[in-house]
This record gives sequence, structure tokens and C-alpha cells, in this order.
Amino acid sequence: MKYNFYILAALCFLMFSCKDDEGAQLAATKRIEMKNDSILKVVSNNWNFEVPPLSAKVSERINNWNEWAQLTAEMEQRPTGTITAYRQKAENIINKIQQVKTTIPPFFNKPQLRSRISVLDTKAKALHTYIALDVVQCDKVIALIKDMAKETADIQRQMDEMIRFSEVPKEAGEAEMLRARDTTRLANPEMMAQPTVAPPNQSAPPVNTNIPNRNRQPFNNNKLKPAN
Repeated sequence: MKYNFYILAALCFLMFSCKDDEGAQLAATKRIEMKNDSILKVVSNNWNFEVPPLSAKVSERINNWNEWAQLTAEMEQRPTGTITAYRQKAENIINKIQQVKTTIPPFFNKPQLRSRISVLDTKAKALHTYIALDVVQCDKVIALIKDMAKETADIQRQMDEMIRFSEVPKEAGEAEMLRARDTTRLANPEMMAQPTVAPPNQSAPPVNTNIPNRNRQPFNNNKLKPAN
């Protein structure tokens, strides 16, 4: 009987302990949900990427770049519902950026534009990281939304600058001269620049090539005289 009493007491203790743990977990989960609900309101109010409109020339150049249009449309669309919808939105933006990176039109496929798109990609991944935490870091998320809006505007300004730079007129005959010079150099490799050698100085005095023999003995004429 004594052993049965101990076993029953242990079982009761375990049951109450499990209920306490479950209650503590439910309370913690509820606190997190309430905190995220308050954060959700702040994030929702600040979820505005403010993508500026394209200039007429850029719009004409990227008229068929559907991936960029899909990315900006994804960013401008505000999620609705719980924080899960915002997490899914951040993931969708990352996927759209990956598609943009692999479909850049040849005219814009230059290092300066690719680097800006890579920066936007990094910011989007950071946004997804902070918004996917159990307790969303509201200040980080809001700052990244503003950064991504700025990076998107910078990308469009970069495209506009690339177009304007390509339209700068060349000086008269400059393009033809450069083209002719390059063609001649490729056709005649021997015309490539050779190292220059200075010509000899004609006014310089001749170099004395007679090197005295310091070991030569004086000539003795007495050996040639006949004996008396």
C-alpha cells in the first residue's frame, strides 16, 4: 500500500507539471502573438516601397522586361492578414529579384546596374530574416523597407543615366577615327607601338678605340746596330 501511494503521488506530480508546462507555453505563445499583432499594425502602416514612375526613355527600353514590372508590382502590393502574409511577401520579392538578375536586357547588363540589383537582393533577404523571427524586429523591418525603396529608385535612375550617357554626341570624326585606328591595328600587328631607340649623335667626337698596352716594353735600337 505504501508503494502504491508513492506511485500515485508521483503520477499526480507529473500530471500537474505537464499541465503547468503546457500552460506556460500557451501563455508565452499568446504573449508573442499579441506582441506581433501590435507590430503588424506598425509594419502595415510603413509597408510602402514608393517605387517612382519610370522615365519615358527607360519605359521604352524595358517595355519587354516583364520581370522588372513583376518585381515592382510585387513590392507595391501591400499584404493583408497576419504576419505570415508579410513573411510570404518578403519571400516572393526575393524570388522576383532572382528572376530580374537573370533577365537583364543587354543594353543595361553592365556592372553598375548588376551591383545595384545585388544590393537590393541583399536588403530583401535581410528583410525576410527579420520578419521571420518569432518576435519581429519592427525597427529593422521598417528601416529595410525604406532602404529597399531607395535602392529600387536608384536602379531606375541608373538606367536613365545609362541611356543619357549613350546619347552624348561624339566629336566630329571621333568615332570614325577610333574605328579606323582599331581596324588598322588589328590588320597590321607590326604597326603596334614598338619601343623607341635613340639615334646616334652625329656631332659627338669619335670614340678612341686604341687601347694602350701598359705592359709593352720600350723599343731598344741598340740591338739592331752591327758590331764594330
